[in-house]
Amino acid sequence: MENTSFSKPIFKRLALLSILTLLVQAALFMLLQQSDPAFAEKKLDRLVADSKLLGRVVQPLIAQSNFSAVEQMLAQARNGDVSRAMYLYRQADRQDAELVANTQSVQGYVPQPLWQEQSKLDGEFLVVHHIISLNAERKALLIQVQQLEIKAMWPYGAAFGVSLLLGLLLSGFFASAISGFFSRRLKPLLDGTGHALGKQQFNTSLESHNSDSYGVLGSHINQLFRKIEQSQQALLDSEQNIKTLKLEVDTRIKERTDALETAKLTAEKANEAKSTFLATMSHEIRTPMNGIIGTIDLLRKTQLSTSQFRMTDTIRESSFSLLRILDDILDFSKIEAGKLELETIPLSLVDIIEAVGRILVSVAYQRQIDLKLFIDPRIPDGLIGDPVRLRQILYNLAGNAIKFTQTTPEKTGLVLIKAEQLEENMDFSQIQFSITDNGKGMTQRQISYVFQPFNQAEGSITRKFGGTGLGLSICQRLTTLMYGDINVNSQVDKGTEFSVRIPMRRSDEIAYLDKELLRDIHLCLFTTDVHNQTHLQAYFSFAGADLEIANSFDALHKRAQAMQPLPPKQAAVWVLDATYEQISAAEIEQLLQLPTMNQVQFVVITNQVELTEQSSEKVYYLHSSPICRSHLYDAVLIAAKRKAKPVYAGEKSPMAAAPSIQQARKEGRLVLLAEDNLMNQRVIVDQLNALGYAVEVADDGAIALEKWRRFHYPLILTDLHMPNMSGYDLAQAIRKESLHSSEGIAFTRIVAVTANALKGEEQKCLSIGMDGYITKPIELATLESILSRWLPLADLKKQPVALQDHHQQGSPICFTTIANYLGNDPAKHEEHLNFFVSHAAGLLQQLNSHLHNQERSAVRAVAHQFKSVAKSAGALALAEQAVKLEKAAEESDWSAIHEHIRLMQDKYQDVVNYVQQRY
Repeated sequence: MENTSFSKPIFKRLALLSILTLLVQAALFMLLQQSDPAFAEKKLDRLVADSKLLGRVVQPLIAQSNFSAVEQMLAQARNGDVSRAMYLYRQADRQDAELVANTQSVQGYVPQPLWQEQSKLDGEFLVVHHIISLNAERKALLIQVQQLEIKAMWPYGAAFGVSLLLGLLLSGFFASAISGFFSRRLKPLLDGTGHALGKQQFNTSLESHNSDSYGVLGSHINQLFRKIEQSQQALLDSEQNIKTLKLEVDTRIKERTDALETAKLTAEKANEAKSTFLATMSHEIRTPMNGIIGTIDLLRKTQLSTSQFRMTDTIRESSFSLLRILDDILDFSKIEAGKLELETIPLSLVDIIEAVGRILVSVAYQRQIDLKLFIDPRIPDGLIGDPVRLRQILYNLAGNAIKFTQTTPEKTGLVLIKAEQLEENMDFSQIQFSITDNGKGMTQRQISYVFQPFNQAEGSITRKFGGTGLGLSICQRLTTLMYGDINVNSQVDKGTEFSVRIPMRRSDEIAYLDKELLRDIHLCLFTTDVHNQTHLQAYFSFAGADLEIANSFDALHKRAQAMQPLPPKQAAVWVLDATYEQISAAEIEQLLQLPTMNQVQFVVITNQVELTEQSSEKVYYLHSSPICRSHLYDAVLIAAKRKAKPVYAGEKSPMAAAPSIQQARKEGRLVLLAEDNLMNQRVIVDQLNALGYAVEVADDGAIALEKWRRFHYPLILTDLHMPNMSGYDLAQAIRKESLHSSEGIAFTRIVAVTANALKGEEQKCLSIGMDGYITKPIELATLESILSRWLPLADLKKQPVALQDHHQQGSPICFTTIANYLGNDPAKHEEHLNFFVSHAAGLLQQLNSHLHNQERSAVRAVAHQFKSVAKSAGALALAEQAVKLEKAAEESDWSAIHEHIRLMQDKYQDVVNYVQQRY
């Protein structure tokens, strides 16, 4: 068989066709060879008839029990047919079948006698059961079996095999012939296409002279070649066009890139100009403000009349209002630039909210607004956040609420600042700050753009109330930076509520309010103010006080008349809300005169400042502008004799006398001020002198450096932007010369004093070696704080009187420290000190054991634990010794470890002796 590309597929198809044909023929043959059912049925009927006839013949012989004659009759009836068999059974006594006569059996069949008439086709056997009745009780069973004829199939199989072989041979022959025919006709086409594809040249033509299908195929291939050639030419033209376009695009991209680079440089220069402008604006505004605020602080230290002091308040508040506007602009600029970073430090929400309330109370008082605070007592101290930015959010929102709320004859203006803990999980507390007012409210349209920068609810607001329109936008963006959200609900003529939700992580320094702070104190609260009642009730109930509430003077008077003596160690304190004339002075005096009230102490909440100076042993006046939670608890504890009454210095303390320059230089506490602005020189010098410091002035950085080289001042206050030498260069020069000096000169502290309040300025100052940073205008308290840190005066090093007395008495326990942890309950103090004595004894035993075994890390761990428990017990000297032991263990100084453990044992024994003597 010729081997071509067509041979195999053609052969496979012809062979398959031959096999299918033979299979169909075999199937038909087998179908025709199947037995005719009608034929088998007729044969079965004939067999039944034979059985009945034979039964009549053998009946007499069976009755005579002549079974040999029966067998002969059966053999004659079989007539030598090997496909037929007969079996005769008779009935035994137990109805069983007994074989009495039979012919030769048919192979493959075993008779199954059944005593019933039946005929059936059982596979390839025809079976007939015929019952022969002998008498009424006896009978016989004749079974006749006929095997159907099966023809031999091997001749047919052989014929099928021969036919299959012939079919395959013919298929191979025809496949080879057809394949040869196709190959000869297709060879010119194959050769032509192969040549064109191999050389990628499609400009040739194939022979297509025949008019059959192969000629048509050749014509089609020639047409295809022509189209391919045309496409190739078009492709070459396109590639050339693409190259031209690419060159054009590259040129344009370069031009656009150059333009963008130019625009970028222009934008950067504009941004730099903007930053420079903001820094300059901050510097230029803060510089004169430093003179105003600094001078006002100094003026307030002098003897002034009430009206004069009020005017200084107005000047000071106006100055800080201007600074806050400036800070809003700077903050908005930093937020837009994405350069505003938040602090993450532990903070006290109580301190922040109460500070905001104290700042805004004067504004609220001027507008006759009732400002109230509420801080959920469940909120702990020590949450992590940015105190400055939180204060800024609350200040802006509360300031707006006061600004847009009015007191009218129909209603008193009210602004409520509230902090609540919504939920608390393993690490975070969800805090909601709410600022609510009953002012004019806003429409939905006004709410829709209230957070947009430079927008206010009405165009007339800026003219009427002032402001930049940035406050709420800054609040929203600061809240977002804190991963919180801010919402507003408002109704026209009913009021507005801003709510800020912020998740705040709890720090390791978390501290919860003591739920037994007011335990064993019987409190009676009188107020007719719904808000005050709700807030004070929450405060007192949380702190464990036994609380009663009276909403009228009659109820209060009846409660006073029914007053019963108190058990030992318990106190009775009545808190009277006298704001807005809820209770008069005469009514308070009437209560004080009742004999049943001898054991009762009073806390009177008043909005009259002058009354706060009239507190007595019986009555403690608490200023309510606004009611601060910390002040309220302190007032109750003071009234219950659980806490000492604080002693305040005079409002207008005389200025400290500054030493002469020669004396200060001799004592090593002369300050050098590097400042080029004459007004700032005068203000800061006056402030330093007022705080008891002598100061020399240098007009620029170069002069300051020369002065420092001569006198090596312990502290330098320097402006950053000065002629000849800036504050940065001055600090770097001093640090460099100090480092390379061999004279062993004293270290100089350098504090930047600048009007530049932009972000990053402080970090820049610290990075070049400065020790501190304060911005202008300088408040006297801020300056005093920085000076007391880096250059404390001699008298400031003295301890407070209480501490001096404490050390003179030689007490090893500081009860002020214990009170900070446990409150002012003496019983708790005793219980805690006794526990400490027993617990510390075990810790000392562990220390001695670890010392004996030279286990340094274990000594350090126990010392760290000892430090904590000793501090909580007020054993400060013992705690200090534990700190030294911990450090010695870190350094593996075993001689120091021995000495510190010995000293700890001595100080522990002092504590034991003191506790035993006291209790």
